[in-house]
Amino acid sequence: MAKVKIILPLLLILALAAWWFIPHDSEEDKAYYVAVFCAVDHQDSQTAEQQMRNVIEGGNSDYALQKIRYKSALGRRVISRWQALTPDEQQRARQDNSVCQQLLNR
Repeated sequence: MAKVKIILPLLLILALAAWWFIPHDSEEDKAYYVAVFCAVDHQDSQTAEQQMRNVIEGGNSDYALQKIRYKSALGRRVISRWQALTPDEQQRARQDNSVCQQLLNR
């Protein structure tokens, strides 16, 4: 019985810590990152990520109290979705921004 009193709170604390560290990105954030990705030059994934960072963090005003930080994990997920597209889909996405957003938001 004494072990249960120790183990149960410990498991609850571990579960809470695991939940805390899992990224919780809103649908709005995901759509924003997709829109930014479709707007920048995404020929090379390394430069695309840097350009996304520049756009997202570059939009902060010097006097802003709450500055938007680039979420690299979310940026990499958008880039990996791009890389999972077929070459034909990538070509169509390069030609039309709305098609790009539709393909990456599925």
